[in-house]
Amino acid sequence: MMDLLSGQAIDQPQPYRAMRASSYRTDGGNADAVRVEPGASYTVADLKGAGRIVHMWFTIATAEENYLRTTRLKIYWDGAAKAAVDVPFGDFHLLGHGKVRQVNTAFITVRARPELNHNLRNPNVAGFNSYFPMPFGTGAKVVIENGSAREPITALYYQLDHQAWAKAPSALRFHAAFRETAAEPFRGNEAGRATSRNVTPEQNHLIVETTGAGHFVGVALSVDASGAGWWEGDEMMWVDGESTPSLYGTGTEDYFGGAWGFRGEYNMPYHGVTFHERMPSRPDWQAGLFSVYRFHEKDPVTFRKSFKMSIERGHNNHRRDSKYWSVAFWYQ
Repeated sequence: MMDLLSGQAIDQPQPYRAMRASSYRTDGGNADAVRVEPGASYTVADLKGAGRIVHMWFTIATAEENYLRTTRLKIYWDGAAKAAVDVPFGDFHLLGHGKVRQVNTAFITVRARPELNHNLRNPNVAGFNSYFPMPFGTGAKVVIENGSAREPITALYYQLDHQAWAKAPSALRFHAAFRETAAEPFRGNEAGRATSRNVTPEQNHLIVETTGAGHFVGVALSVDASGAGWWEGDEMMWVDGESTPSLYGTGTEDYFGGAWGFRGEYNMPYHGVTFHERMPSRPDWQAGLFSVYRFHEKDPVTFRKSFKMSIERGHNNHRRDSKYWSVAFWYQ
């Protein structure tokens, strides 16, 4: 069996030294957590030299009900002033609606613990894990930012497993970017007719747009869906500045690995629905709150000069009355 992170068979000597940064107490005590005040940031790891992050685990205790959105994850590579990863903590872990769920995928797992937490004010807690390999050349900095206006993170526990290499194991760097598109007034179903054509894809929800060389590896999409037809929207991917997308999909539920809509929550290694909640005030069965994901480990989308991906908000964007937000994952 090949160790995909080192390129060596698992029974062969590995070319790195295993390391860990964690919140453990250096005095040997058991309260292995740090506190992060409202509006403050905490540097989880400030690594020097070449290496690769291979696993991150976090759990957070706070009275902030919306902490999955107000808490932010930032990662900087090789001394850069701008973060290559700058996303809400929950959305990074495929949970875009502020509530924990069990998540079991190839790159992200979440062990939700809403039960047996009598000692916590907020039972919306979990163990959050990331297994994206994240190489670096001269250093890496991982930061947790508490964006709550009033509530501290009373306990931030973490373990960050990384490898020390003699030189960078890859020239590529991991990126993650958050984007959201606000809802607009509903303009009726006329634009959503099957014969209607989308000739203005700039009205799509933009997922990522970047320049350079690399490959796209996935997206987590959340939707506050107002009504029927939102999952008829096609995904589009433009590679290296092409005028017509070379990857053009057949519908949102198709791209995210489902069929005939999303009827409930499920987890698979490369696609699934982490959150599905009907809204009693919206009678249409297709309306509600959704979080879906798709990973491209087996089929990464490569680019040499640039990459852009967007998705229609319903066929021909006729469900622009729904709010969309997403995190894109890629290397470049």
